[in-house]
Amino acid sequence: MARSASVSGPAGEPGSDPASEPERPDHHPGTHAAESVPDGDGEPLLRCAGLVIGYRRRALLPPIDLTLRRGRLLLVAGHNGAGKSTWLKTLLGLVRPVAGRVEHAGPPPRMAYVPQHAGIDDLVTVRAGAVVAWGRLRGWSFLRPLAWRRDRAACRRALAQAGAEGLDSARFHDLSGGQRQRILFARLLAGEADVAVLDEPTASMDVPGQIAAYDRMAALARDHRMAVVVVTHTISTAVTHAHEMLLVDRPDRPDRPDRPGRPGRPDGRGSAGTVVHGSPREVLAHPAFVRTFGRIAAEPGPGAHVPPTPAEEAP
Repeated sequence: MARSASVSGPAGEPGSDPASEPERPDHHPGTHAAESVPDGDGEPLLRCAGLVIGYRRRALLPPIDLTLRRGRLLLVAGHNGAGKSTWLKTLLGLVRPVAGRVEHAGPPPRMAYVPQHAGIDDLVTVRAGAVVAWGRLRGWSFLRPLAWRRDRAACRRALAQAGAEGLDSARFHDLSGGQRQRILFARLLAGEADVAVLDEPTASMDVPGQIAAYDRMAALARDHRMAVVVVTHTISTAVTHAHEMLLVDRPDRPDRPDRPGRPGRPDGRGSAGTVVHGSPREVLAHPAFVRTFGRIAAEPGPGAHVPPTPAEEAP
């Protein structure tokens, strides 16, 4: 069964007339079908079902419907203030949704979050190995001495898998940006999460560092069968590793004071925001993306649904 790549937008934009397509039971007015994207064969872990994000019952964006699955990497794009961080916080359970819900099929999946900045004060002397060990924290137990042996083994494996062997004894703040990022990857691996959420993981990295980081993120999905969510501005580098993309945008974001938007209703309807979800090729070619970021020439990600171009369809 396929789900639709969708775009929601303010009145007057292409595809924004609710009368232009028939009502469906699971169809929010203002959300319109584009090309279909396969669900994939990964186990579903989390589903955003008509999820409306915002604050004080004011919707920032139209409803979001998507499923996070094992073995797939979702790239989230949007300018500052577009709603990316609010969606992440809602996904992680830190902010209540305005409407809709975040569902899980079975037991709640283990979540791991890698922020853009580690949030460790420069005055605090902490070894990189301790930062990795924080990923194993699960609460206190009388059996903790036995668990600690397993924790140390897991941390050693995580350091090796993240390419951070030999960094565990260094002070975290003495490390370079790329080395810190490898330590944060190791912390994520040590926690054996089901869902990995990374916010701007390649900030301040050069292009070779970005490529290496995205290779590691792709390995989280491919080798460790995690559902990986990556928020980034380095779209042209990241998109080659993505299975799916989510674009969010708002005309009233802080960097666009010239375009005041209208607040959405609590159900998200009437929001002037834009949501596009689909395969990398679909989202990159969508008018909403081109209007926001321009045209980006990049190969679609691994396992992504790639509709044929007219030239490919020609005999």
